[in-house]
Amino acid sequence: MHQQNGFAAILASALALTLACSSPAATAADDDALGAADGTDDAATAGSDAAQVPDVGTDAVADALPDVADIAAAGTDAAVADEDAATDVAGTDATADVAAADVGCVVPPAFNYQCQTGAIDDCSKAGGACLLGLCLAPKEDPTRWDGCGDNVCGACELDCPVDCASAPTLTGAKDFSGEKTISIWVHGFSNQGADKLKALTYGSIKGCGDVLENTQLFGNPRVCGDKPGNDTDPNQLIAVEYYGANPPAWMTKQDVLDVEKYPYSGGPTGLQRYATIVAKFVKWRMVVTGAKHVNMACHSMGCLITRQLIENDYEGLASQQLISRWFTATGVVDGAQLAWLFNNPTLQQTATAIGLEVSDFILMNPDYVWDHTPWWDHKLYWANNPLFKGMLIHHVGATDTHIQQAINIQLLDVLNPGKSDPNDGIMYTQDEYFHDQNADVAAKSLMGDVVKPSRAFVYADHMNAPGTLNTAVNAAAALFHHRKVVVTVEKFELLKDRESHAPFDGEYGSPPAEVVVESETRFAPYLKTAFPKVTDDIIISNDKLDYRTAPMWQQTQGDTTNPNVVVFSGPVFDDMTDLHLDVWLNEADTYAHYGVNEFPLDFKATEPLVDFHGQVPLVDNGTFTASSSYANVTFRVRVYSMY
Repeated sequence: MHQQNGFAAILASALALTLACSSPAATAADDDALGAADGTDDAATAGSDAAQVPDVGTDAVADALPDVADIAAAGTDAAVADEDAATDVAGTDATADVAAADVGCVVPPAFNYQCQTGAIDDCSKAGGACLLGLCLAPKEDPTRWDGCGDNVCGACELDCPVDCASAPTLTGAKDFSGEKTISIWVHGFSNQGADKLKALTYGSIKGCGDVLENTQLFGNPRVCGDKPGNDTDPNQLIAVEYYGANPPAWMTKQDVLDVEKYPYSGGPTGLQRYATIVAKFVKWRMVVTGAKHVNMACHSMGCLITRQLIENDYEGLASQQLISRWFTATGVVDGAQLAWLFNNPTLQQTATAIGLEVSDFILMNPDYVWDHTPWWDHKLYWANNPLFKGMLIHHVGATDTHIQQAINIQLLDVLNPGKSDPNDGIMYTQDEYFHDQNADVAAKSLMGDVVKPSRAFVYADHMNAPGTLNTAVNAAAALFHHRKVVVTVEKFELLKDRESHAPFDGEYGSPPAEVVVESETRFAPYLKTAFPKVTDDIIISNDKLDYRTAPMWQQTQGDTTNPNVVVFSGPVFDDMTDLHLDVWLNEADTYAHYGVNEFPLDFKATEPLVDFHGQVPLVDNGTFTASSSYANVTFRVRVYSMY
């Protein structure tokens, strides 16, 4: 028991230090689950939520941890506790409520995240743990939103506007030119005890923003708004503080009342408080600077706050189309499954002992996010709310499972031993981006092509990823440039499958082949030429089997397929003419992420099929090829000019 408590103390300390912020029968659809932005039809690239999201499963420490697929396939609670923002935006539930009343439907109460130890209440019934009067790690009904989004307004469908109501009205128009566009950084979760919270001023300026300031290294001429003389610049970079008990001088009395109806200590309405603060800061700063539009950028929990702000239209920012772009760095976009691990009593006790503020873990619980944020259709992993219409969205996820600031603990792997899902030590990588988007909401290129949210992966842990040059390059291209590029495996001919067809033939495994695509994307030699001070060999996106993100499909020897697997999807700099790709297509004998284990003693894990290494011209609908005695592959390049 002493060893268990000591280990839990290490884990909890790691949290306090760092939380600033399947089957072998895989197909090309699995790659779409890794954030494809290929402009193709939803049915071809997406499928159901359940099919898209890798299974996280359960573990011995926290057996309440449900499958991500269950979350993606379902939805959230029928009411929003202590929050009028969702109904203010939608204004669409009235018809469904009347119809429900006519047939005697009972409106279920919102899940109560306040609790009493030992009581039979929502928390205990859902398998949660009551700590300091707050319910941690409850597990709600994963089927509660199964009917939402089926294009049928059921008689008792009380909270599904996509089926039962009209879309929110949009006014104004987005502007991507960057002229008079302020860029605002929303930081992540940090350990804030009660004493520190009382001393902080919410809505205050918190520097320039880690990632935003680093974009200045890559040709971004915008100034930091916290520096003397820059406060009225309409194109400035600025960061906002959302923690604290004290209002800023710039807020009106009504602003303060709007914020203070939610307690500063977080808890079940902390997300609404933080989103209110950030939204009011955005509006205030736009007035101060004369900015006409805003780019949002964020890290960790700041991305959940930003999603709440957008989807629930705080201060009318989304419905007036004032937000043009959104960039996320290791963001809590779809909730943080780490929040489910707080039903471990030892971990709770240790966290309390060191003063860890646990209330924010309620807000990051995927069930909570599901209940309160994607109110339009309750699809946790999709960006389908009409308030996202036309927004340029790019995500950076991270894949180093070691937390450097916490003695390299592999927190998620330790708490979920044997799991194979990509993570950055704090967040499961698949929770850090939107997996798809309906075509009618997605941004459109100048040629009318559908361009969905894109994503890149960097090999860094959760805390360090935002400070890397890899992330800064992604942010600079995403926030201040006009093109997106998608490279896919368009055609693949498998000549020899590198599976064993006879004893002692030197190959392992059984047909069909498991084809894995590993890749590294660089803006080379462009970056070093354009920015001579940049000496690092910067990898823009990094998909590897070892990092658990490389896409995979099965194929039979002699067959030719059209996998449409994404190799790279993301923004590029305006004056780039090419980029550098290294792509390895291998046959995998072992790949835990997809449950492949054909020869456990095969330490090599993969056998090469065909490689490509070279420059790729940024010409729309261009193709390039690679060949070997094992396979022939054709890649296609799509280049989308967005404005």
